[in-house]
Amino acid sequence: MMITDLRKRKIIKLTGELTQLFSSSNITQLDELAKAEELPVYYDDYENAFDGMLLYDSKDFHIHINHTKGNHPNSKRGRFTLAHELGHFFIDEHRLGLKSGTLQPHGSITELKDKDLIELEADYFASCLLMPETKFKTRSALTKKFSLATITDLSDAFQASIVSTVIRFSEVGTHEIMAVFSRNNIVEWYARCDDFPQWPFRFKVHGTLPPTTVAGEFYTKKDSKYTGIEKVSADDWFYPFKDDARADRQMYEQCYYSDSYDYVISLIWFD
Repeated sequence: MMITDLRKRKIIKLTGELTQLFSSSNITQLDELAKAEELPVYYDDYENAFDGMLLYDSKDFHIHINHTKGNHPNSKRGRFTLAHELGHFFIDEHRLGLKSGTLQPHGSITELKDKDLIELEADYFASCLLMPETKFKTRSALTKKFSLATITDLSDAFQASIVSTVIRFSEVGTHEIMAVFSRNNIVEWYARCDDFPQWPFRFKVHGTLPPTTVAGEFYTKKDSKYTGIEKVSADDWFYPFKDDARADRQMYEQCYYSDSYDYVISLIWFD
């Protein structure tokens, strides 16, 4: 399931109008945006049911945010969850569907890529709202050489989660990268820049990581948590095309390890 280019353009236009009104430097002021729409936001304990939910009670809309899963006010995770629920509110088809009952309210879950189209659109809205393309590219260009530090700098600058920043960079960043999200040595999803080589992978989604990669060694070898930039061979991740000039370029891998949520993101790029 993919968002069409037409829908993306509509979401970009909508979020662009909102960020012009509700932003301070790089930070989109989500609370002010919700207040302007008289849209109450409640942070409460909903156990592990969801991260966020937009509800309509026959009169008004309400946003519920689950702080039990780390969605605290103004935390990076909480900001993405709130932006996602604002997406459901501002995207006409979502809001009107909830109001009319043609769409049933459902909780969103952050950081899972296998989603239906409505959730993908709300995710895309959140990314565009938190990280407007022009500002994001301008900040990205400040770093001459790509590394995990590029992502963490952008995450801090826009107060967006690492995962959402990685995905946004793969869409509009200033360097060709691929990011592989894994948990328990199993690949759950990946994001890739359009200009990243289209090589066949030595792994597949929901398959085991290649054992010779940095992330693969983390799961299979004791004391193999490497946080620095590691030189790797393209053969570790891919079946390279011999006639592609990039097959001779040096490939790098650097991993982000999330202790709180038990996942690893492998960032892969060329020099």
